[in-house]
Amino acid sequence: MQTTHKLKVMHVVRTPDLSAGGFISYIDSLRAGLAEHPVSLSMESVFPRNQSARVLALKTPVSFFRRVQRKLVDTDVLHVHGIFGWHVLLGVWAARRVGRPYVLTMHGHLHAEMMRERQLSKRVYLALIGNAILRDAAAILVTAPAEAAIVEQRVPQARIHQIVPGLAVPAAAPRRDAAQAGQPLRLFFVGRLHPHKGLRELLQAVANATAQGMVLHLQVAGHGHAHELRRVQGDIKRLGLADQVELLGYIEPAERDRLLLQADVLPLPSRSENFGFVVAEALRVGVPVIVTEGVGLAPLVREHGCGTVIPVGDVEALTDALLSYREADRRAAESARAHAAAVACFSLEKMGAECAAVYADAARAGRLQS
Repeated sequence: MQTTHKLKVMHVVRTPDLSAGGFISYIDSLRAGLAEHPVSLSMESVFPRNQSARVLALKTPVSFFRRVQRKLVDTDVLHVHGIFGWHVLLGVWAARRVGRPYVLTMHGHLHAEMMRERQLSKRVYLALIGNAILRDAAAILVTAPAEAAIVEQRVPQARIHQIVPGLAVPAAAPRRDAAQAGQPLRLFFVGRLHPHKGLRELLQAVANATAQGMVLHLQVAGHGHAHELRRVQGDIKRLGLADQVELLGYIEPAERDRLLLQADVLPLPSRSENFGFVVAEALRVGVPVIVTEGVGLAPLVREHGCGTVIPVGDVEALTDALLSYREADRRAAESARAHAAAVACFSLEKMGAECAAVYADAARAGRLQS
């Protein structure tokens, strides 16, 4: 009886710390989507925690490289997350040394907003190393058309694969308690405290809507650099929002899911998001969203009518969007459409099948070259 070879795929990330962003959510979804495919996943990281990168800046990358190179001997494909960082440079170097193909998931690293941070060092890195890493990848995975267009400026279109991350979407929308007349509209913001997330614009919009007679309550889940936290706290005090805004800090996924079920609207006024996992999570449980045109899921939100899409950085448009959710009928209609959109678009099975095909092609090409 012929047995099917099980492909072994190693994922490399900067850190497995959930507070570092959507990398781990992506891998968890992929693992679930691959359950019926002959693919096994493993993961290696450079740093154990998001905060440990500077403390362990030299010793840990060296041990990471040795560990990855050793394990790649018994691995078919390396899957690298992002284009910047020790895990990319050393992971790809190890793959080349043992003759293994690698694929990349970009996670928005080449978006204009992300490129503005440490701009000079990133441009030098791309010119010296990064473009070669992109060029030699067996495949590059993106999550939205906007990201594909950015990557196409550096890589042939044939090697770019748009694969939408999947989620475990319940067949029926979860039961949620809607806000009653006279109660505050419950807003739930999830994201790092970082200027490109648009939290300070959201605080100004909440203050504007409050001045126009709307009653709102905003919960903010996420942490960031101390100086950004001080700016946010200063805005809350200056705008008189101390009784309306809760800063929760980082919360575990289970608590995030619980609070999502209590929310009326999830606003994410980011300057850029390659996908927007938290938006997908909100739609999954029937929560309408407010997103900017810079969020990868904005076209889906617009097409399915499950939220509001506004221009990037437009506080007036964000204020108007908040005010529009005074209407309970609108919230109920968008809630139903949100869950329907998640059922239609966020398939774990489709994500798994498409990634399994990419891995098989990469492994096949790697064997031919070896």
